[in-house]
Formats: sequence, C-alpha cells, structure tokens
Amino acid sequence: MSGPDRAVLPVDDPTRPSIRRAVFGTLWSVALFVVFTATKELKPIYLHAPWLNDPYDTVISFAMFFVPLMAAFVLVQVSLCLRSEPLFVSRVVSIVRACRVAIGVITVELLSAWLAVILRANEGQWTPEATGLEVGLLFVVTLFACVAAAYLARVPHVSRHDARADSVDDWIGDAVVVAKRESRRLGVFRSCAMFSIELCEGTLIPGVRRHLITAAAMLSAGFGMVVFGWQALREGYVAAATLLSMGLGFCGMFSFLVLAGSYFRLVRSTNPSFGFRRRAIDGSVVACGAAVVVLAFRDNLWELIGSTRSAAGPARLAALEGGAILLGFTLTILVESLLRSHDRLTR
Repeated sequence: MSGPDRAVLPVDDPTRPSIRRAVFGTLWSVALFVVFTATKELKPIYLHAPWLNDPYDTVISFAMFFVPLMAAFVLVQVSLCLRSEPLFVSRVVSIVRACRVAIGVITVELLSAWLAVILRANEGQWTPEATGLEVGLLFVVTLFACVAAAYLARVPHVSRHDARADSVDDWIGDAVVVAKRESRRLGVFRSCAMFSIELCEGTLIPGVRRHLITAAAMLSAGFGMVVFGWQALREGYVAAATLLSMGLGFCGMFSFLVLAGSYFRLVRSTNPSFGFRRRAIDGSVVACGAAVVVLAFRDNLWELIGSTRSAAGPARLAALEGGAILLGFTLTILVESLLRSHDRLTR
C-alpha cells in the first residue's frame, strides 16, 4: 500500500533517535546474551555455573533459543527502516514490541541466574576461574540489558491505531519483501529464488494466515524434534525420555510463539477465533506453559503424585506433566467461559 495511505514517522520526527537507541541497545544486549548462554555448551565451564541445575537450567535452556529468535525477527524489519526515509508506524510498533519481548526474556533469565548466585546453588562445584567467568558475563549482560530496558522505557508511546490500513501489516509480509530484495544477490540463481518466494507468497503464506495455530504447532513440533530430540540422543536418553523431552520442547516453543507472536504481530490471521475455539487456544497456551513450569520445579512437586526425586523416572514425570497440562487447560476454559471471554461481539 502506498505511503500516503499509511501513517508514518517523518525523517525529522523527534521520536526516531530514541527508537533507534532502544532497538540497537536491545540488539547489543542480545549479542552479549548469546555469548553468555553459549557457555551452556562448554561443559568444563558450565558444570561450575550456579545455575547448572533446575529450576535455573530450564530457564536458560529455553531462553537461549527464544532470544536469538526475537533478534532475527527484529533484524528483518529493521533492514527495511532507513534513516533517509519515513518509517511506517505499524512497522515501528512491531519492532519495539519485539524488542520488549527480547528484553523481557533476557530479564527473566538474568533474575533466575542472579537468584542462583544469591542462594549459592551448586556451590560445591564453584571455582574461581569458571564460576568467576560465568558471573562476570552475567554482570556484563545485566548492565547492557538494564541500559536497553531504560531506552525502551523512554520510547514515546506509538499506538497501532495510529496506523491506517493496519490489516495489511505483519512480520511475515515484511520477510517476503526482504527476501525479494536480497534475492538480487544470488546472481544467476535469482530467478529460481524469486519463483520460490512467489510460490510461498501465493500458497504457503495464505495457508499460514488461515491456519495460524496449526502453523505454530507445526513449527513448535519441528523445534521439539530437532533441538530437544538431538539433545536427548546426544545425552543417551531412553526412548520414553526422548519423546517426553521433545514434547516439552514443543510446549515451550508453542506457548512462546503464540504469546509473543500475538503481541508483536508475527502473522496476521485471516481467520480470527471466537468463543470456545479461542478459549481452547488460550487453554492450550496455558497448558503448555504449565508443562514448562512443572519441568523446572519438578523436584518440589513429586509428592503430588506420591513419588520422590530418587524414585522418579520418565513415566512419573509424564504423569506429573499430564496432570499440569490437564489442569491448566481445564481451568483456563472454565474461567474464560464464566467471564464470557472472547465471545463474538454483536451489535
């Protein structure tokens, strides 16, 4: 849609410098956070980290994927923003919201890690070299995250309602624009790339817009199988534990994609949900989130199913997780039904 039909921030708009500082402050924080979480793969160092064990380890295990994912979303849209051109308000809102999600996830992980330090978790394995390196990185990331959060807090409020024709805007549409632009770098292969992009634009993306939750579930299933399945195979899990691990990976990514994607508008749905269908979606998100929380605090919950930490195994963990999922889903449906949440509005 043409520029005049959409609200924009002019080149000389006084809010643009504060937005720029917030976005790049977030990206620097993400870069340092990736370095910090990468130590999880360095066993000689990570074995001496205060946050080695759960519940702290569960937080870092998911955050190390969520935060770079948000940075990738931000970078796609930032690449369409030039200092010499007006900025579409709807795109600015998406970018700022995605930055808030990234800093929010970083903050949760930093709070978890500092709590592990304060409580002296895993203290028997602390060493001046390895633990000192981990805590030093934690301090640096915390400093940058605080600066980025302060910049984000100073960004003037820009509402999506300021943007006309908002219904055409989402991240996946911008990703197509970026893909078409960057295809020229492929030289003789550009025609093949353009054919693939246009095929996706004409068939795959409309399907994603119509079946948004299904698409999120498929992506989450792929994440669970590839990332958590590979970890399970690498660490020698039995078949039952491998399946359980992949399921928990699915739960974490699904709840994150739906919540975060809805907030910063990852994909615009052409088939919005109302009534029980919408409540079932909310219930599924809550249930998946509950599964991750139970994973983190399972050592404190075994008594609920008449077990102990020493006697627990994949079957009992599955029972504990199943109970949490059922409870989260049922309570969400019940509460939202009583409140008549998401009923279709009628005139």
